[in-house]
Amino acid sequence: MGIADLHIHSIHSADATATVRAILKQAANIKLDVIALTDHDEIRGAFEAQQLAPKYGVEVIPGVEVSTADGHLLALFVRAAPPAGLSLTETLLLIGRQGGVAIVPHPFNGLRYSLSLNALFVALQNPAAKATVKGIEVFNFSTQGFDKVARKQALALPFAKVSSSDAHIYSTVGAGRTQFPGKTAQDLRRALEENATVPLLSTETSTVRSTLSYVRRIALRKLGYASDVVSSSSVINTEPIFRINSGA
Repeated sequence: MGIADLHIHSIHSADATATVRAILKQAANIKLDVIALTDHDEIRGAFEAQQLAPKYGVEVIPGVEVSTADGHLLALFVRAAPPAGLSLTETLLLIGRQGGVAIVPHPFNGLRYSLSLNALFVALQNPAAKATVKGIEVFNFSTQGFDKVARKQALALPFAKVSSSDAHIYSTVGAGRTQFPGKTAQDLRRALEENATVPLLSTETSTVRSTLSYVRRIALRKLGYASDVVSSSSVINTEPIFRINSGA
């Protein structure tokens, strides 16, 4: 079985602090097989990561977190970032035309940048848009305090369930992980399409330490520094989210 983290931000996102190399080092340290680099409305970091990835033994899916008019959306296996500001339906159609797939991140939590259940249902009325959606986050390390509704509502949706870190600092890469049959990016894509993924929950339920680290690192970034040094102690353990399958 392979392990992936499908929602990671690098310094190509204005609100993140880790260089691409630091992300790859951390992914290798914690033995991830596949990652998706998904900067905000920017795909250059993903291409950089793809070029460097063989040195770290990690496979990289090119991705982007798109700011649609209805909320954020992860686009994976794409070669260009869809324009920001389009409707969710328009964005899904553009992703599909590229041969990409979409994952709904941190959904239904009332945050201004998250999709609502109603916005998703409207988009799903378009068959081509619906065919592009393959996964939904049921655990997001960065928004875990708001995930309970998503976990319950996701049970009724016909999409693969994934767990992601939404890392904005290198030390939380892998804080949310998805298990899938196989080891490669194409294996992962197949698992998404076949609804065969298993979301893994971080056993570190408090985000206080990571929040303090983020505040310090974002301040350093504003002073011109980025994070390249990876500590072997920044490993976060995970366990299966069994309660999702049990409906609890």
